[in-house]
Amino acid sequence: MMEILKRPISHEDRTGPAFWVDEAIWGHRLHDEQTPWLILLEFLGVLRSEQVAGRAFAEGEFNALSYRPQTQLRLRNLIFNNPYLLTIGVEGLSDDAAWTKWLELMEQNAGGLESRDFSYLRARFDSFDDFASVVGFLQSSAIEGASNKRWSSKFVFPFGPSALYEDAAVTASGVSTDRRFFARTGEVLYLMLCRSKRAAELKERLVGKLFEQPTVYDRLVAALQGEPQLAERDRPGAYLPCSTHPIFDQLAEDWIAILDSPISVFDALPHIVTITGLNLVRYQLDRARELLDSVPITMICEIVSPKKTVIRDLAADSFQANNALPGLAIEHYVRSAETSHEWKLAVGSDDAVLSAAEVLGRQFDWPDPDDLPTGMSNPGDLIDELVGRAKTRHAQHVGKVHSTWARQIGLSSRRSSRRVRYAPTDRLLKTLVVCCVSERMEFKDFLAALHDRYGLVIGDQQAASIIGAGKADQEDFSDNARRLEERLISLGLLNRLSDSAAYVENPFRRGVRA
Repeated sequence: MMEILKRPISHEDRTGPAFWVDEAIWGHRLHDEQTPWLILLEFLGVLRSEQVAGRAFAEGEFNALSYRPQTQLRLRNLIFNNPYLLTIGVEGLSDDAAWTKWLELMEQNAGGLESRDFSYLRARFDSFDDFASVVGFLQSSAIEGASNKRWSSKFVFPFGPSALYEDAAVTASGVSTDRRFFARTGEVLYLMLCRSKRAAELKERLVGKLFEQPTVYDRLVAALQGEPQLAERDRPGAYLPCSTHPIFDQLAEDWIAILDSPISVFDALPHIVTITGLNLVRYQLDRARELLDSVPITMICEIVSPKKTVIRDLAADSFQANNALPGLAIEHYVRSAETSHEWKLAVGSDDAVLSAAEVLGRQFDWPDPDDLPTGMSNPGDLIDELVGRAKTRHAQHVGKVHSTWARQIGLSSRRSSRRVRYAPTDRLLKTLVVCCVSERMEFKDFLAALHDRYGLVIGDQQAASIIGAGKADQEDFSDNARRLEERLISLGLLNRLSDSAAYVENPFRRGVRA
């Protein structure tokens, strides 16, 4: 049976009606509005907090994570709630007058701070123009900087520990944690990597490169922020339902492959974001597959062609079938309660509806036996009601994860078609090469690696069962693979030595010998 660890006695920040269904299958929680970049930022905040506490990647007991993130509200005000730099810059004031006017405006308008005194900055910068230039640089390098999110939900690039902080809502009544964009998926990712087989190796690389080697950019951020600001209390409540999973190990393998590449950690982070999104999509689908006891997850990928092909339809069908799996898993999981010994005893009791409600309450945290839904004449009505409510709630966020994240990481597309299908972009292809190819790899072996590691079906060898079922010809998938070969050549990622020898090359490891 699929592993589902014990549910926490108490949990917080749930969305929608109070029951425990999505969380039991995938964790608390996957959320479509948290983009892969924001997942990484939340993860890094958790890692930093746990590293300072001496617990990085050390989970003492399952689902007991409790950490205190940074808030860095001075930094956020300076970067994202500071429209005065531009207006002052065009007024042609002297340096002293510019500082004086700007400090007065920030004293009046900065948000979420007990003290709005930013005068410490004058001693840290040679001139007001230097200060404005640093702020402008950090604004231009912000994550999703062009979004229309409020200033307290915008994030600087993670140049180092000083640049990490949680999402927050700043109102007249104070500062509070906001779970819309930091929805706990970063906490789930942290627990996944904690439980991977290579957690210790990953810790050494991540902590060493991100936290123990201060860069000039992090020093700039620290100069603006001053002493770190921490949340008033710890953040408990993270939950991951399985103690081990092959995708946890694949995630760690991929991160280590990227971090071991001879590139800066800042250049590595976009690749980490992309491959994390892919593995989280796979995790959602694979947990659904385990629950439904269905065949291994595959994703038929079209390498985009100028003309419509058989592969395009198959890729769209593959996308739609996978997109439906989590919803099917929700219903299956709820209805599985009817097969338990507890349920059978409840159904045979004198007050079957009340007894059944108590069984459901213990497993799903719904319904409250003292506040049963009206019109429930038999236990089956309770199951039907919970299925309907759970599927409605699932469709609001968790049910959108596959389609939303697949698009954001460049796995899916609607280009040249009215249907969404798997059609990897150049960005995703580059990341896959970095993760799978240590130096160089024969093209046919690269196709096999994509299938074995991620379930991606591109060439005819990986599509043998599809071809055997008569859904496509071998030539269709051979042409698909040929288009990928041409794409990789155009990206400088493949070198054809002869008609029979084509090698995919990691662009960061050319000339490197193992």
